[in-house]
Amino acid sequence: MVSFGRLADLYEGLEATSSGNRLREILSSFFKNIPKDEVERVTYLTLGNISSDYADVNLGLGWRMVLRSIAEASGTERAQVMKLFKQTGDPGLVAERLVGRRRKALSVKEVFGQLHRVAAASGAGSQESKIRILANLLRNASPKEAKYLCRIVLMNMRLGVADKTVLDALAVAFTGKRENKRVLEQAYNICPDVGVIAGTLVRKGLPAVKRIGVMVGRPIMSMLCQRIDRLAEIPAKMGTPFAVEEKYDGERIQAHKDGAKVTLFSRRLEDITSQFPDIAAEIRGLRAKSVVIDSEVMPVDAKGKLLKFQVLMSRRRKYGVEEFALKIPVVLFAFDVLFLNGKSLIAIPYEKRYALLQRIVRSDKWLKLANRTLCNDPDCAEELFSKVVAHGGEGIVIKDLKGAYEAGTRGWRWIKWKPEYTKELRDTFDLVVVGAFYGTGRRGGMLSSYLCAAYDPAKDRFGTFTKVASGFSDAELKSMHKRAMQLRIPHRPARLDVKDSMKPDVWIEPKLVIEVLGAEITKSPNHTAAGGLALRFPRFLRVRTDKSAEEATTVKEILKMVKQ
Repeated sequence: MVSFGRLADLYEGLEATSSGNRLREILSSFFKNIPKDEVERVTYLTLGNISSDYADVNLGLGWRMVLRSIAEASGTERAQVMKLFKQTGDPGLVAERLVGRRRKALSVKEVFGQLHRVAAASGAGSQESKIRILANLLRNASPKEAKYLCRIVLMNMRLGVADKTVLDALAVAFTGKRENKRVLEQAYNICPDVGVIAGTLVRKGLPAVKRIGVMVGRPIMSMLCQRIDRLAEIPAKMGTPFAVEEKYDGERIQAHKDGAKVTLFSRRLEDITSQFPDIAAEIRGLRAKSVVIDSEVMPVDAKGKLLKFQVLMSRRRKYGVEEFALKIPVVLFAFDVLFLNGKSLIAIPYEKRYALLQRIVRSDKWLKLANRTLCNDPDCAEELFSKVVAHGGEGIVIKDLKGAYEAGTRGWRWIKWKPEYTKELRDTFDLVVVGAFYGTGRRGGMLSSYLCAAYDPAKDRFGTFTKVASGFSDAELKSMHKRAMQLRIPHRPARLDVKDSMKPDVWIEPKLVIEVLGAEITKSPNHTAAGGLALRFPRFLRVRTDKSAEEATTVKEILKMVKQ
């Protein structure tokens, strides 16, 4: 049995490490030296979870409730606890300072079990019950253990460790070869649950990991799009004919139906079924016993006109869902089917998947097939693109009729084309915030400029690409400041390449993604993305809550833009 103190020691070592390779070494060594039946629990806790993201196991403890638990466990006045929190911005550091009357040793198994008790508490008095369970854990914790307990509960570990880091460490620990991480990553794209992959690997070995397949009720990673310089490139990339589909500026939804049970997953694998009861009802009516479809949900007005993405965000709420479903109706546009009546479809050609999709989707007012046409030449694609842009659409997606569904992959099976690509020096980028600078004058005392990075999936590293200071409204600046401070860490993120000249006032854990409009990509001695490229004249557009850091614009995409 692994003590929680030993795990806290691991986290302390990880937190103090600014080398991505060293992170993997430390994790791998730890995995090797603990009982195999503990590995699954450790992987979840290390990522600040007690289950997979999609399982919808919610602890339901906000920072105020955690501070109350700290006050109760330490016998400290709440006002004093709040004062320390305002000074540090981290409930974990508050707990470390105030908690320390350890009564007994905690084990990883006990902590894991008690946190599941927290998640299970519901109904009248559940908040007090959650606070009491956490307080009891804190009473038995050392200061160091208390710090990481609070960070686990708030899902903000500040370790620099992401899912791929854990997969790399598992590959080394249990196969002896880091290159086997590719097998684990492929399995993760089909089953985005590090705990399941870890448990399968340690109990059954690598061959069993390779056999992990699509399962209804468990989301798979979304297939992504590549970019091209000109529409004329399409035939060379995927032959002819090809499909051209409208690209909707809504929210990606992966809908799962198993009999009468329907589960809706966001692009970030969150269970959002409760937020879209109207969509769940439409999926329940599909002509299939079990099915998984890929789709995009869009808000519409009373006349059926598509509205902007921002309107849809007001549907993301815990309360008043039925009221807002009537106030802001939505249409679901289905564009692919991944599983049908017990069989995975991701390996079969897109044209066959689409034929099956047409059979099961009975288009009506609220559930439709995405606007689509078959083309034999780029002019045909240009024609649909022009129509889409004319009615305010986001762009088009070009699809290879022979292509498989490549989960989690940005390959040449799908290509996106947006209005920005037709403008000589204008493009949008989804970038990861990795640091921030304090403002002056009217913005004094507030973070007002953000150091942003692109992602290199081959190396699992981030490279700085630009510093964004314009485009923010006063409300957006306040919101960004709050988000950034919640992700503040004391040192450079472990997977970040950054020059000394770009050292920010505050380091930010790479979790927050923002969409940025840029005008020009140039060589830069100050930035590290794609070998030293930088984005000039960046302007903030919006926060991308639907994207993880690893779904940000890649260095490969940036290099391709430079060659245009």
